[in-house]
Amino acid sequence: MTALSLNGFLNSAVTGNIAGLRSQIADRAQEATTGLQADLVGHLKGRIDQALLGDQAIKDNADDKARLALREIRLSITTTSMASVHDLTGGLQLAMQDAIGMSQDRAQDLVATDAKNALNDVLSRLGARHGERFLFSGDATATPPFADAEVLLDDLRAIAAGATDEADFAAQVETYFDDPAGGFQTNFYQGAQSASDPDSVLSNQSGFANIFQGLAILALAGSGEGVPFARGDSPAMQQALERLEGGRTAIVDTQASVGLQLASIESEKSLLEREETLLTKAFADLAGKDQYEAATQLKELEANLEASYLLTSRLSNLSLLNFLR
Repeated sequence: MTALSLNGFLNSAVTGNIAGLRSQIADRAQEATTGLQADLVGHLKGRIDQALLGDQAIKDNADDKARLALREIRLSITTTSMASVHDLTGGLQLAMQDAIGMSQDRAQDLVATDAKNALNDVLSRLGARHGERFLFSGDATATPPFADAEVLLDDLRAIAAGATDEADFAAQVETYFDDPAGGFQTNFYQGAQSASDPDSVLSNQSGFANIFQGLAILALAGSGEGVPFARGDSPAMQQALERLEGGRTAIVDTQASVGLQLASIESEKSLLEREETLLTKAFADLAGKDQYEAATQLKELEANLEASYLLTSRLSNLSLLNFLR
């Protein structure tokens, strides 16, 4: 064999070794970064199914945690909105009772103005969304739960215009809010009548209806409204004050129910965290690679690759000299 052919053979061998070193370097770099075996199938041999099941369990755990996080966000927004509704309606009942007791028209007008502002604010809070999803509309998640405040007030003004006396007005208002076929459910409420999501709070239930009844009658009690059946110590006003307070109590009860759901989510999250720890350890025992060891091997391989490049360079120079002789 001539020197030239021998050098060519050696060059070819070193080149093949360089390719192998590059592949090993890529594997060790991956292992040093991920902490997992680069050749998982070769490492596990007959245990690959076990590893795949473990990997799927870890992914399922992550999906469950993401689902709980989404529920937690929605429930937190829901309970915050209800807390705002409770705060916005506080004090109106006592303020109107004091104004009526002192027979002060000016004081009644001021409370009526506050009630109308509160009505608009309550509607804003119950229009809460998470992304594009309205949280108080049941299954009609793309639809705001209620129409504007003026729709409700106009309905009650129309009832007042056709009522024969205070008692008739109060009875018709009661029907409007309590009857499933009444205007509250069919005209003012815009959401669905049901909710397939167990976390959803339907705002067409009686507690919310009572709050709207109280706020609307108080708002119409202003002298500028021209609805005398709603002013003073009328049956409609007595009913409104009673229902406003009852609605606020119902809101607190609903908040408590949501609070229990949030507490349950916290417990589930804790269980999933412990499960994730166990699953991750089990998977690491099967498919893991010590990252420090991988980094050490990587340095050794890089040194070998550098030496191979140097040898290739020398062989090339040697081949050229042999050829020139």
